Amino acid sequence: MTRDAIEECLEDHQAGFLARNPDALAATHAPDGTFESPAHGLVHGREAIRNIYRYWYEAFPDFMLVWSSPIIEPPRAALFWKFDGTTTGPFFGEVRPGTNVKMSGAAEYVFGEDGIVSVRHIFDFSQALVAAGVLKIKPTV
Repeated sequence: MTRDAIEECLEDHQAGFLARNPDALAATHAPDGTFESPAHGLVHGREAIRNIYRYWYEAFPDFMLVWSSPIIEPPRAALFWKFDGTTTGPFFGEVRPGTNVKMSGAAEYVFGEDGIVSVRHIFDFSQALVAAGVLKIKPTV
């Protein structure tokens, strides 16, 4: 895949995030693609990937994912992102509805002729669970 094609695919992917549209996001992935994250492990296939996007939008209907400019070296691209959303529903356990969760992370994408062949997100999942009220920590004394 060329640099221009990767840039176009990333633009479509980011448009899916801005539209809060799990179907549009999943459509940017190859049918047999993979998605890996600390929250979901490694999943295979467009439908499983769509379900991840749906899950996050159900837990955080207002979430925004803001990207830095990607570093592109075909067939790969990498970028940093910032997440900001308000909890409304279950998120890996019961949450405090109305709680704002902010986190940052990075993603590595590999592209092929059918779109995103694989994506790997890296972020502090424990921090997200603590912020959402799912994971409790004891303060140090």
